[in-house]
Amino acid sequence: MGLLKKITDFFTTSVTGSGGTSVYWLYVQCDHCGEKIKARVNLNSDLSIRYGEKNEEDTYFCRKMIIGNERCYRPIEVEMTFDRSKKLLDRQIKGGRIISEETFVAE
Repeated sequence: MGLLKKITDFFTTSVTGSGGTSVYWLYVQCDHCGEKIKARVNLNSDLSIRYGEKNEEDTYFCRKMIIGNERCYRPIEVEMTFDRSKKLLDRQIKGGRIISEETFVAE
């Protein structure tokens, strides 16, 4: 039974890790149709490192293409920059807008 548990734990995605949460939730709304979409960014596998030059620090970068499943299927592109500790520094969005979790849940 112990071996089966170890195999299951190996293939199960952990939402929290030793350094805190390893998931960043993103809530967006399509500019064209108004559909609200929840997207998941896995901070352990979705980020690419950007090495800083000279006095700049290393950062992480992630580009997500988000497509809804109810209405227009137009892509929403989100580009995010995180610091070394994987805290959000900046995000840019095309084709939609960022909304809060409360706004997403409201309807």
